[in-house]
Amino acid sequence: MVSLISNLEEHQINSHTLGKKQLYYSMEVREGQSQAVDVLYVQDGMDYLRLGKLQDTWDHILKEEGRRDYHFLLILVPPSTSEERYHYYHPSGTHHDRYIHFFHHELVPLIEKQIRALGKRIQKRGLLGDSLGAAICIALASEEPKEWTHLLLQSGAFTDFHIHKIRNIKTSAPWNVYQVVGNLEGSVTYPLTGETFSILPANRTLYEELQPIAENHTYYEEDEDHLWDFWRRDLPRALHYFLTKG
Repeated sequence: MVSLISNLEEHQINSHTLGKKQLYYSMEVREGQSQAVDVLYVQDGMDYLRLGKLQDTWDHILKEEGRRDYHFLLILVPPSTSEERYHYYHPSGTHHDRYIHFFHHELVPLIEKQIRALGKRIQKRGLLGDSLGAAICIALASEEPKEWTHLLLQSGAFTDFHIHKIRNIKTSAPWNVYQVVGNLEGSVTYPLTGETFSILPANRTLYEELQPIAENHTYYEEDEDHLWDFWRRDLPRALHYFLTKG
């Protein structure tokens, strides 16, 4: 079994859109000679690594599956500060539109050019995020609905903005959606701004709006609150969905 930690690499991309050098990290997990690569872009990337135990979860899942031929590439994109996270991920953030443009027109093309240069093809293209990170996943996917295959959404801090984005998609999308929310997340206050998010009602609404659009949709409500401990314990199920669905 390949160890994830030895494959964690730090990179910089000189983003004209963001006007800065944006850090990102890659984790490559492969065994055998698979020519198909499954790529998962992770918002709050370093939080998923440190708080979500991402590397341990992948190791455990792959051992359980017993696969001998696979190639996964995880791209972890971390905001540098809480303020930057807000302005990237929140629809009212000053850099929200720029971040979406950066993602679609700078980061993804760079990663996929590197994959194709190895003579490999991209099989799955997924997004993973928690809270506002899940919200930016919806914003990204709704801008380019045909480009994404998997959305893994943990306790998404969705607003009317995201509901309207989904309603404006006129055709079905090839999305396999994993969505989870805690039933103790009825009202959550965002510490940075004091804004209140109705996490549970918004997730229920998004679930209904996704029904006619997504190819597959798995939805869970758990007896949980808006905490990293919840998302860490849920992560094996979310990543197993990415591994096996579609």
